[in-house]
Amino acid sequence: MDLGFETCGNATLIAYDRGEPVLATDPWLVGLQYFGSWMLPYRFTEAQETALARAKFVWLSHGHPDHLNLPSLERLRRAVLLVPQHRGGRIFRDLQAAGYMVREVPTGEWVALTDRIAILTVPDWNQDAAVLIALGRRCGVLNLNDGGGLGNRALLARELKAFGRRFVLRLINYSDGDMMNFFTESGERIEPVWVVKKPLGLVYSALLKRWDGTHTAPFSCHHVYAREDSRWASRYETPLEAHGEGFNPARGEFIPGFFSYDALADRWQLSEPERVPRVFHAPSEFGDDWSECLEREDVAALERYFLRFEHLRRRFEFINLRVGGRDHTISIGGPRGRGLTFEAPRGSLMSAVRGEIFDDLLLGNFVRTILHGGVRSVYPDFAPFVAKYGDNGRAFTEAELHEYFAAYRRAAGLQGWLDQLRVESSRKLRVTLAANRTVYLTARSLYRRLCA
Repeated sequence: MDLGFETCGNATLIAYDRGEPVLATDPWLVGLQYFGSWMLPYRFTEAQETALARAKFVWLSHGHPDHLNLPSLERLRRAVLLVPQHRGGRIFRDLQAAGYMVREVPTGEWVALTDRIAILTVPDWNQDAAVLIALGRRCGVLNLNDGGGLGNRALLARELKAFGRRFVLRLINYSDGDMMNFFTESGERIEPVWVVKKPLGLVYSALLKRWDGTHTAPFSCHHVYAREDSRWASRYETPLEAHGEGFNPARGEFIPGFFSYDALADRWQLSEPERVPRVFHAPSEFGDDWSECLEREDVAALERYFLRFEHLRRRFEFINLRVGGRDHTISIGGPRGRGLTFEAPRGSLMSAVRGEIFDDLLLGNFVRTILHGGVRSVYPDFAPFVAKYGDNGRAFTEAELHEYFAAYRRAAGLQGWLDQLRVESSRKLRVTLAANRTVYLTARSLYRRLCA
């Protein structure tokens, strides 16, 4: 195509100008991710692989391996990697140290890639980022991937509104890409609240209404489980045909799969990717033996890792690691009885701690998380403070956290402050309501229908 884009893979979008591939987003081309737990369900075509290898620029939203995928980036060494100005700068430093051509793009400013393609990038305090892609003057593509444009919604909405065709792409599914392997102290599995499948079309309708978009499609949601010990989670996967259920056509146009869009002809066309055969892999293929115990230096490393997060000391009495059937409890001094047990294989656990990628361990959903003393979730007091603000944002102390959030508020202004307040209040409300499953589901269903 002369000017346009296509979607493929998980969260990959390829933009073309004069028939040449200019930009690719979050390319995950090869390999099993989250310690072997996630696989791509569809193949890239030969033409798409060729286009990705020739792309001049690669934009990376955040550090999760289904978005920032190092084995895939090895195939794209000729491209300039564009990364948001995330607080802590970990992605930029790590890629630069690995020898890539990497450029930090300014926040909230248009950056021209050709005379007809430009991007506007905004990072958020969850260590994610959104990008608005201009294809000429008539077509804008808002790629929210796993985020929501936190702190910068007014800016993004204003800039998107200037285009006649407004695509809005974001992760929407049954939440099978989140942590859900939770248990009570008595060993009872805590069923995810979304086990009653929500009509996803209502969510897409609300997405277009929120952003005043004209088109949307499934995006950043294409993975299936691939480890034997995470196979249980496959029953919660989202089939492609479920995405359009309940969509309100008055809100815009829903495209039911991968597609290409010709910006000059103003025409989209569905793609039909080839499915990858489903294979479940033994944990041993990824260096995991569930009977293997921790060594003395492992215990010391785990203590050093968890004790540096000051916020945890205010919310939890202990963090317990159950490895090889043995408990190793780290006392951190918070409210009595409140704690978390992570039952994990030694190999992946220690790789996650030493690599400072604890989020990747939990998102694989083979680790069992046991909640103690009235704790209802790893949100809002564990997961973001460890994985997002800590591992990636490099904010461990209360003083560092204060400056971390203040930096995002300064960058985004009043909207950033309001979004932080809204998200924090919403998380606390969801955790409270989740204790009563019926109330939670009723409230969520009502909200979805009002927004759609």
